[in-house]
Formats: sequence, structure tokens, C-alpha cells
Amino acid sequence: MAPDSQSIDGLVQQITTSNNLEALAHTLRSPAGSAKDVREFLLASPLSSGQDPLMVLDLRNNTLGVLYILSARLNLFYTNSGSGVQRPPWGLLAQFCQVFAPNQARMAPERVLKLAIPLLYNLATRLPLTPSTLTPIHPILLLSTLQSKHITPTICQLLIQHPIDDLYMFSSGFSEHSLNANDNMIYHYLAGVILTQAAHYTAALDYYETAITAPTTSNSPPSALQLEALKKLRLVQCIALGGPQPLPKYTSPILLRAFKNSPYHNLINAFPGSPSQSKDGSSSGNNRLRQLIAKDRDVYAAECHLGLVERLEKEAPKWIVKRLTETYVTLGLSEIGKYIGIDNENQVRSLVLSMIASKTILATISASGIVTFHDAPGTADVSPEDLRALLGGAAMGPQDASIQKVTIPALLNAVQTQSAYLAQLDMEVGRSKEFISKAFKMNNGGGGSGGMSMGGHGPGFGPGGGFPDDDEFPSAPGMYSMDQDTIMFG
Repeated sequence: MAPDSQSIDGLVQQITTSNNLEALAHTLRSPAGSAKDVREFLLASPLSSGQDPLMVLDLRNNTLGVLYILSARLNLFYTNSGSGVQRPPWGLLAQFCQVFAPNQARMAPERVLKLAIPLLYNLATRLPLTPSTLTPIHPILLLSTLQSKHITPTICQLLIQHPIDDLYMFSSGFSEHSLNANDNMIYHYLAGVILTQAAHYTAALDYYETAITAPTTSNSPPSALQLEALKKLRLVQCIALGGPQPLPKYTSPILLRAFKNSPYHNLINAFPGSPSQSKDGSSSGNNRLRQLIAKDRDVYAAECHLGLVERLEKEAPKWIVKRLTETYVTLGLSEIGKYIGIDNENQVRSLVLSMIASKTILATISASGIVTFHDAPGTADVSPEDLRALLGGAAMGPQDASIQKVTIPALLNAVQTQSAYLAQLDMEVGRSKEFISKAFKMNNGGGGSGGMSMGGHGPGFGPGGGFPDDDEFPSAPGMYSMDQDTIMFG
């Protein structure tokens, strides 16, 4: 009876008894067809007896099995604190690196890299004073992450939350280990690739931009790696932002000319396609994008950009619809389909619904298939005190003591209401004989400090400081109050 590969006991039995390394490698790679996460937890678990599998296996003779168990346990220990997995002893890890069988380790090179990633991560983040300091270990960490195709949330969190703002400096005795401009450029390029694969596009764009504008050594021309970074930057801008964005003014003109001479220049200029129909009712702009992709498909594949280009082609209809919202108020699903080159009305409906769900557009679809586009209301940050004053709300408790989001129309309406109330109050006070008498006595007696001289025009007074006739009172608000612009923006 074949050993059970769905338990750690069965896997350990196969590791110790198998004479076929290729079959064993296949079993360890996907035990009984288990999902990836399940496989890792299975490899990191103890035996049913509670014994550590690493204490049972021989580090040299069972290198392949030990490599899978060690890498699974290390990665779960550092990336999943709630897993309960115990870290393997450092002495055992060091001994394995000294005695492992190379022919077995070569059958799972990705596991060797995966074994190194947690160690490199701890060295890179704990050696410098802050995680935002670039060390010589950082590029090795990112390269190992890409080569092993093991992009963890921990790595992405490091890149997003701790962008590089300093370099690790060695003492004069170790100057040969000092970082140079290429190390900085390589790190930012690799970080952009990792974040692109993890779909963190905004952060990836920042890293690509740093890579293409990084100074080169001895004022040499831009490197080939910077050109690759620019290609990826432009593709990701189209996918995430709907088109190419302005580059920093200090971007090398040589780099821009090199990009202009590549197929990518025409591709991004054709993206997403023109939101206008040709004479036959099809979207000519969308067709041109597809033609360019088909024409240079081999180039994109050879330069490892085919995945991004295909994603760009997939995102193009969404951005065409986004542009349509800037021109039209209503459109039928069939009309939208003609613009984006999709004949199936159900597919168009699904696309529009997905864009509504993701808040890419604000729209509604009627039962007859008419899409109505709406303008998103603007919002403003308003303090609780201002909200209470403007909206006439009750006293706010501690739970309300935070900045609130209020739509601009509602805020303007509240301000206009308060302005009208103040204008009415101003008129009532200005016509009050009690107010006029007090103001007259204050100025006539010379004891006031309001800055108005006798005989001048004061609030509520006619020429020479006397009481005005009724027709001399202001007939419109504003003489004694701030105008609306001052109330709103002063």
C-alpha cells in the first residue's frame, strides 16, 4: 500500500523510502493535489507522535525532503505569526547548509531561494537603524523573491511602508562594500516589478520613476535597465491611470528618445482607443490597439512584457467607458458595445456593473438597457463644530469628534441658509432704536473706541451723525455684515 501523502507522517515515510527523486519531488511539490497554502502547513506540521520531522530525517541523504520542510517552516514562522509553527533551530539550519546534497537541492532551486528569503529579510531590516535604509542585502532579497516567485505580503509591506530615504554607510575599512548608484537603481527597479506583480500599481509607479531618474555613474548615458523601467512605467500607467502621465523634467532625453523608437511608444499612444465610432459603427481606435499588440507580440514576449500588454488590452474597454462619461449623459448598452468593440450586450452589462461596483464610474442601468452616467458629488472635510453650526445639529458626543465628509452641495446650501439668516439679523439690529441710541451715545460722548469721528458716517447714522430718515436705512444686507465669500472662504 502506497504511503499517504496527505499527512506529514506519510510524506516523511516517502522521503525516507523513495528511490526515485523525480517522483519524490513531484509529490512534495503537490502532495495529493493539495492547495498551496494547505501544502505549506502540511510540510511545517509535526508528526502525529509530536516529534519534529527534522529530527527523523538525515540532512544529507534526505536533502530534498529537508529542504521542503525547512523552507515551509521558516516562511510560515515569519509571515504568519498565528500559525503556531516553530522556528527550526539555527544550528540545524547552519549544519544543513554545510552538508546538503547538491544534486538533490538542484531539483528544487526555488525552495533554496525560499529558504533564504526570511533570513535575508531579517538581515535587511534589522541591520540598519531604520527599515528605510538601503543596504547591500536589499537587492539580493528582492532578486531572490522574484526568482522564487514567492512574493509575500511582508515583502510588499516593506516596500510600500518603508521607501528608501537613506543609504547604509560602511566604515573606511570596509569601503569595498559601499553602495553605488547602480545598487540604488537596481533595487528600485526590482521593487517596481514585485509591486506590479502584486497589483500595487500606485507604489510600483513611484519605484519605476525613481529608477528611470536615478543618476548614473560618471555621467554615463542611461542604462538598459532604466529603459526597461520606463517601458514598465508606461504600461502600468495605462493600466492603472488610463494613459501615460507626465514624467519628471529631469528625465534623460536620451532615455526618452530610446523609448520613442520602440514599439511601446505607439502602443501607449493608442491606448485605450478612441471613444468615437468609425463609419461602419465599430471603434477604430480599439481596433488599432489590437492590431499593434498583434504586430509586435513577439517583441513583448521576448522582453517579458506580454503579461502586462495583455492586461493593458483587457483594461482598455474600461477606460473607453470612463472617457464616454465625460461626453455623454445616457448611452445604450449596444452603443457602448460599439465603442469598446464588444458585440455581446451581456458582456457590456457585466463590464459596466463591475465598474459601478468598483466605483470607477457612477451610473445606473435601466431595465431597457440604458446607462445613465452621474457626476460624483464633491466632498469637503468639515470639523464637528462647523457641522453643528452649519447644519443645526444637536450637541455631538465624543464619538462624533472627528472630521466628517460632507457633500459640497449640502455644505453650500447650509452656508447660504446661514448667510440669509445673518443678513436678516443684521437688518433687524440695524433698525433697532436701542442699538442706534447706544451707538450714538458712544460716539457723541467721545468715550467709544470704535474708530468713528463725530460727524462721520457710522452704522445707523445719517450725515453729520444725526438720526437718519427711514429711507436712509440700507434696503439690502451687506452694509453691516461680511459678504458671502468672506463667510465661506475668509
